[in-house]
Amino acid sequence: MRIQLFFLIIGAATLPYVAHARHIKPEVLKAMHNGAMAEFQLKVLDDVGTPVSNASVCAVFDILPEPHTIYGKTDTNGMCIAKGRTNGNYIEFLSGKDGYYGAQKKITLIEMNAEHDVKDDKWLPYGVTEVLLLRRIHKPVALHSFGFGAGRVVPVTNTWIGVDMAYGDFIKPYGKGECVDFEVMVEWDGRPPIDSNYCVANMRFVEQLSGGYYAPIIRESEYPYVYGANENDSYDVRHVKVACRGNARQGEACQLGNGAVLVTRTRCVLDGNGNLKSACYGFIRIFDADASWEGKPTMRLACVFNPTHNDTNLEDVETAKRARHSIRQCEPPPQSEKKRKSFWPF
Repeated sequence: MRIQLFFLIIGAATLPYVAHARHIKPEVLKAMHNGAMAEFQLKVLDDVGTPVSNASVCAVFDILPEPHTIYGKTDTNGMCIAKGRTNGNYIEFLSGKDGYYGAQKKITLIEMNAEHDVKDDKWLPYGVTEVLLLRRIHKPVALHSFGFGAGRVVPVTNTWIGVDMAYGDFIKPYGKGECVDFEVMVEWDGRPPIDSNYCVANMRFVEQLSGGYYAPIIRESEYPYVYGANENDSYDVRHVKVACRGNARQGEACQLGNGAVLVTRTRCVLDGNGNLKSACYGFIRIFDADASWEGKPTMRLACVFNPTHNDTNLEDVETAKRARHSIRQCEPPPQSEKKRKSFWPF
């Protein structure tokens, strides 16, 4: 605790110098030091824009030396007012309700060169509306989910290797996989891949009618991904390349992990006329090359896979089980708890 207070004091002491460099207004600087009141009208909506009533809501207002939390419930219009004193570094909003995935949003009032104004000890605009999206829990199923985190050294470079999405591994002899859903290759010229500067990550689909399409991520939702694959989409993304040479991006810009996932169609079965009879669906949410502590190329890959043919459902049952936890985070703690730590674990 003493260490935390030390850094808080040091940070507060340096504010005048930072403010001078950024030309922060005196009233804003005072609010950054001592706090000022902020008010928000929280509007909770579902997937189709309908207000969600009786949803649990909390707002965490930062203020030195310790943040404080406001709790509430939405009315019939999905509205709830959150008011508190803050230094402006961050305000965190959370919402949850049975039958929905939780929602979270974090904002700052003192973004560099875009600080909010302060008037009469109030952050402006006062009473602004912030929207939280509660996505409904539909029909989650058990899916295969796997990932190659940092440190998973690529068994061989400059060579295409198959990946089995059901096993969550490279195919034999490089792993335990048996069926190739797609192939990956890390190009490497032998130089130490410091921050993967000298690695190029490739992914390709080789099976007829297999491929993918990009779908957006809803980052503020506890379940940010698509509910299911679109059978009518073209699945025309057949090759993804992420290149980092000399810190300069080359090749195709990869959207994975940056606001989008790649919805995949693999294990395609065709009829005698070459038409699709059945397939398996999934999505890839992270794909790139990385580097191990030893300076060797590694693969970062995170996938979700539905092994049932022609089942386009991509809503994971494990995420749905955790939704109840997000509701508890939005409700006042039991009286036995002396204080509550606010965090968003998803």
